[in-house]
Amino acid sequence: MTPVVDAGLRRLRHLGDVQGAAFHAARDQMRKAEQQLPRLLEEISQTALAADPVVLYSRLHVLDAMRRSSQPGHVMFGSDALVEFYGGLVTAMPADQVLQRLGAHFHPQGLFDLDRLLREYARAESLAHQAKVLREGAADKQTSVLHMLQMEQRFDRMQGYLAQLRPIFEEITAPLADASRAVLGFALHQALEAADMYHARQTARLGEVMTEFNNASALLAPSAGREQRLQVAATLTAGVATFGASPVEDDLPGVLATELNVPHEEMIRLVAALITPLGSQPALKTLGDTNSLRRRPVIGLDTPRSLWARPGDFIHEALDWAADACRDHSDLLKRFDKQRQDGCEELVRRSLAAVFGETYVHHGAAYPDPGNPDIDVLVAMPGAVIVVEAKGGRFTDPARRAAPDRVNKKTREFVDKALAQNARTIAYLDSGKGTLRSRNKKRLLLPDHLPPAVSVIVTLERVDPFATHLPDGGKRSAEPKDGTWLVTLADLMMVADILRHPAEFYAYARTRAAIAKAGGPRVFVEADALAAWLDHRVQPVEPAPDEIVLLDTGSEAVNDYYTHVITLGSVSPARPDSGVLEEVLDALDVVHHERPQDWNDLAIAALAVQPEDWRPVRKALRAAQPVTTVTRRARKRARRAADGIRLSPQLTVYVRSSTDETSPSPLGPAALLLRTR
Repeated sequence: MTPVVDAGLRRLRHLGDVQGAAFHAARDQMRKAEQQLPRLLEEISQTALAADPVVLYSRLHVLDAMRRSSQPGHVMFGSDALVEFYGGLVTAMPADQVLQRLGAHFHPQGLFDLDRLLREYARAESLAHQAKVLREGAADKQTSVLHMLQMEQRFDRMQGYLAQLRPIFEEITAPLADASRAVLGFALHQALEAADMYHARQTARLGEVMTEFNNASALLAPSAGREQRLQVAATLTAGVATFGASPVEDDLPGVLATELNVPHEEMIRLVAALITPLGSQPALKTLGDTNSLRRRPVIGLDTPRSLWARPGDFIHEALDWAADACRDHSDLLKRFDKQRQDGCEELVRRSLAAVFGETYVHHGAAYPDPGNPDIDVLVAMPGAVIVVEAKGGRFTDPARRAAPDRVNKKTREFVDKALAQNARTIAYLDSGKGTLRSRNKKRLLLPDHLPPAVSVIVTLERVDPFATHLPDGGKRSAEPKDGTWLVTLADLMMVADILRHPAEFYAYARTRAAIAKAGGPRVFVEADALAAWLDHRVQPVEPAPDEIVLLDTGSEAVNDYYTHVITLGSVSPARPDSGVLEEVLDALDVVHHERPQDWNDLAIAALAVQPEDWRPVRKALRAAQPVTTVTRRARKRARRAADGIRLSPQLTVYVRSSTDETSPSPLGPAALLLRTR
């Protein structure tokens, strides 16, 4: 395939027989990679046992954290999964072998050798998986979903940004504090409190170590040769990893109890629920296997010693850990699952209310069809309707490993059923009957000027393959004709945080639904889709039969905004924005109040304008400012703007000073009047 890049999109087209030689070469490379896997696993084990497997695991986390803090996100994709995999391999080794090496001295080169072997292993397993994909083909969307799930199981550990994951976890677990404490001996939400505290403690420790090494390196004479500089850098890195790594704790529960000021017994029970013991995973062999260390991140040595190497990553698996903690207690698990659904709906409602206002957002509105169906969340304001079906169900380990029957079951639950529910709701709204009842049985009067609804499915679980391919599980009775935006809850909250004006959010949601309908561009990560829309106003594309259309825009600005670590003297990155002028958004607010029948068309037209195309409007606004002295050129520009700036067939913008009370008459459905601020 050959790529063609165009306005934030990358088009891949088949070249037929021309690619034959390259294809066979790649297939041979994949075959060799499969053959290398057993050897690489053996070398990893030998390298670990020649040093100290447990301490190497802790130091690898520091090495990875240093790289993650200095490299773009896409460069380090999968690195955390590799370190986690190695930790799983440590817990797969016989406990006596690991404990015999605990505290052993070893050369720092062992850290870099292990890091190199893990990266070689990851590349080999990735190629082996690609070979599997080629053998099986991609005859339908469901097969593509299985392949994507297998890739994510191996390399993707990010569930979202902390700004969204934290309130999600708290919304679900905080109401269960008393119930979980009574059954488990600790409150579920305490796990994140413990992780946060211990992460802060270890981060401070690492910061002190890095400061000491930076001060020491400043005293060194500059190295003349490249090899010498590399050697010095490697020595400093190994030193930071050695002294900055999390220690083996003799009494981790005691540390947590003291810092959190809670009973020691509670923390003993909590840590026991977080532990993966040495020798407990003898069957773990590949990145695709279920690794209990992923959600039980504390390695349990001989009682009472343990190691929590990277507590800051726990939040990505915290909900799955909580489900595991409740698993043997059926009543508590039922309450937990109900709270997942209730919390998912409430956070959707809250996020949309922050954008559209409480008046226009309704939770659990019912309509008089057979079965008295309800709408999880409905946005109904003049010019915008959004119908949301929220799914708080859990995605099981077999489904994560792409077991076909489990994936089909979840497809029917998360996709087919939700699409049918939204299609039914939209059909009722389109019928014009408009009889809705709130959760407290009061009649809901919907406003006039409601356009066709945008269909949205929100899943609490991150299931990006479903969002990418919208597979059919065979139980789909209907689906919305204009497409559906399937998005995880954390990503919906992120979008609502970035796109805070109703026009921005509505236009983006409408575009994402249309992209799903058209089949292109293919979206693997919501943050990338948001970045492409912010930068290029990416639109739906229907790929040709021999073509795949992908996004060609990364989400670095979004990543920087949410992952920036505030330090003394650092400047926080600005919140990414749509590039639409504040005066335009103000004008749309005026339209909403004074001529709501025009809001929908104007909002869509305004948010379709490329960010750079607002330049003449920006200049006109400056020229129209009520100042006593302006240049002749500025006066000319202001007069021209007063006569209208045509940005598209659907949008002409007029500019007036805030002190000028005149307006073009009449203002039609394609006209927007801007006032200077």
